[in-house]
Amino acid sequence: MKISTLVLTLLLLTGAIALLVGTRSRVQTSPVRSTSTDPAPVAAMPEPMPSQASSEPAAPANAAPVSSPVVPQAPEETLATNKLQRLAQIRETFRALAAGDKLSAMRAAKQITDETERETALLTLVTEWTQGELGPARLRAERIARVGLEAGLGMELAKFPELAMLWADEMTEGDGRANVLQVTARFLVNSDPAAAFALAQRFPEANRRGFTDAIFSDWASRDTDAALKWAEQYPDPAEREAALQAIRTSAPVGIGTVLGFDSGYPVITGLVPGMPAERSGQLKSGDRIIAIAQAGDPFMDMNEVPLQNVVEAIRGAPNTMLQLKVVPAGAAPNTPPKTVVIVRDQIKFKR
Repeated sequence: MKISTLVLTLLLLTGAIALLVGTRSRVQTSPVRSTSTDPAPVAAMPEPMPSQASSEPAAPANAAPVSSPVVPQAPEETLATNKLQRLAQIRETFRALAAGDKLSAMRAAKQITDETERETALLTLVTEWTQGELGPARLRAERIARVGLEAGLGMELAKFPELAMLWADEMTEGDGRANVLQVTARFLVNSDPAAAFALAQRFPEANRRGFTDAIFSDWASRDTDAALKWAEQYPDPAEREAALQAIRTSAPVGIGTVLGFDSGYPVITGLVPGMPAERSGQLKSGDRIIAIAQAGDPFMDMNEVPLQNVVEAIRGAPNTMLQLKVVPAGAAPNTPPKTVVIVRDQIKFKR
């Protein structure tokens, strides 16, 4: 009886142990339900299996061929390309506009606010209208720096007076406008002096004299005879005298010498062809001027006298006498100067 009871007890104990082990095993392998207070489970990303041939995953056998990847353009490169395309488009647009109504083309360019784009448009118009016959780039840049983009480019049109005047009125103002008209008058005066001087009427009355004087001065430096003949036609003595004074700022009355300095004294370095100094036969290059006297006045020593003062002493009124004490070129030391008398005349240029 005791043995039977003991065996039964052992059997029950063995079953309980087995039941307990099975229960714990099921608890470890069964999924755990989350509650409202438990964090959501995070799935782990599987690590890729290493490839012996390449680090890239193999493409499926039926996959379409892949072309070379396109490298995206950097923002600044895209912007530069867009600017180039924009400027090219502006050139083409204004080439077309240049062939049409010129005033409309100018007004279209004025509406462009970007300075580079407006410069491109204006330069395209000027290039088309002059058929590419532009002045030196350095001169154009200097003009633009001095009077502005519109006026600087407008001076390129001076050989086409009507077009230049239209540009001056529509595209410029103030000093810029004055410069465009002045350069235009410089070209126009050779073929039509009346039209050139008539441009003065486009200025306020207080500025007309200065505009006219500038035309006479420039004209006289290129064709003195023509400028003098036009000035002499003025019936008003005051206007005629004002014109002559303007002419003589570039074509003075004198003897026709070119001067330099040597050892403190003025030295003749050249003679103007056909003028009194050359005609007299008394002077030549290398002669040193020791002293100068006006008619009836004592000689003034020219040692260390500023060159501008020497020039003013030589200049004077037409048909007046000038006396010079001169040491000839190549003379021996201590050679006494000789006295030369020359009658002043109007210096004339023809270029």
